[in-house]
Amino acid sequence: MVSTVEKGDELENKFHQYLLDQQSQGDLVYGAYPPQLCRIYKKKKYFCQVRDAKVEFDVVIELYRKGRPSPHLIVVFECKNQKSPIKEKEINDFSAKLDRIFKHGAKGVIVVSSRLQSGADKVARNSRIGIVKYDQYGFEISAERKTGTCAEKKFLRKQIFENVGSVKSLKFSAYHDGKFYGSVDQLLRGFASNRSVDGDSANDSVGVSVPYVSVENIKVSAQNILTKIEYETGPVDLKKICSVLSIDLKFTNQAVQDGDGNFILGSANFDRKSILINSHDDKKRERFTIGHEIGHFCLNHARYLRSESILESDLILNDPKSSSFNYERLEFQANTFASNLILPENIFSIVTAKYRERLNIKNRGFGYIYVDDQPYNYGIYNQLLSMLSSYFEVSKQVIEIKFGKMGMLTDKRKRPENCFIPPIIANEVSLS
Repeated sequence: MVSTVEKGDELENKFHQYLLDQQSQGDLVYGAYPPQLCRIYKKKKYFCQVRDAKVEFDVVIELYRKGRPSPHLIVVFECKNQKSPIKEKEINDFSAKLDRIFKHGAKGVIVVSSRLQSGADKVARNSRIGIVKYDQYGFEISAERKTGTCAEKKFLRKQIFENVGSVKSLKFSAYHDGKFYGSVDQLLRGFASNRSVDGDSANDSVGVSVPYVSVENIKVSAQNILTKIEYETGPVDLKKICSVLSIDLKFTNQAVQDGDGNFILGSANFDRKSILINSHDDKKRERFTIGHEIGHFCLNHARYLRSESILESDLILNDPKSSSFNYERLEFQANTFASNLILPENIFSIVTAKYRERLNIKNRGFGYIYVDDQPYNYGIYNQLLSMLSSYFEVSKQVIEIKFGKMGMLTDKRKRPENCFIPPIIANEVSLS
């Protein structure tokens, strides 16, 4: 069994490395000062007069002004790696520890892998303790210093506080003094000033909206890729597409979960231009996952994301609304791309017509393809789905949705147990 100390050290080590990575990427900027003036420590000790001894802290950032020997600001991070929500007492204890050593000379931040109890919100606000939710497997947004990020205030709030429910995990999200932040850089600059962050309030600077992209434009993008690999018919060669696009596609046998226990099917890193596919129990779903990740690259989602992870729930997002989070709009777009990449409409129509003829399916006034609850009609329909699923190497669910999107299907089934799945990407649109 892993001890509490070992679990804490695990989060501490990963978060410390994350800060170092941010620094090496040039993303740790304090005001007008370059990242090399940020010194990052692990297990840093400071003298405590009350105890007449040095006290150790998990992770510390010391920020210096140019030419000054002493730090201008010290940010102290305490890591809490536990599944249960953080309690008020843990924030109170950390606040008291900081006050004994630094008085008001440092900013304290609790780093959690879970969420906070609702009461801890008030304690953190009153004691001016920052809160960071860190998940190494979460997706990472690209922070623009003047235009903000694509993570909205409501989305960031749901990352951190238990009482407002959970959403897909972000790698870094933070709260301090009534404001929410989507990057380390924003948090540090927020510490520097209560007035503004590069001219925008911290709450407003995290609201960059993902623009609308029409289904037709996404179809054109998918078709351009198929033209590049000279696709003619059969299952689309996704490995060849990755090779042509210089995307490093790798597979792992590991089952990976995010901080909330959701299985991560795959991930994309836009800086390294790579896709990693985790263990799948369904090879056809695996192909859709790859197509989804290719979609992020081809639709230039690197403008908004540094890395992204895909959950099973991302593949069944439907009915996008104007109130959808930005990341959901990106997933809608990627799903639309994947469905048009793996099932090109022209070839899909030709192959469907061939199998339809082979099964003697005719339009008897009820539609091109008709299904109801009668065993014969349902059986023939299921055969058609199976044949197309085998030909294109995609799931029956995806085939069924393609029928609906192309207006091929008249579905009169009344019993929900006959339906394969809720509509995956039932509305292939993205809203602004």
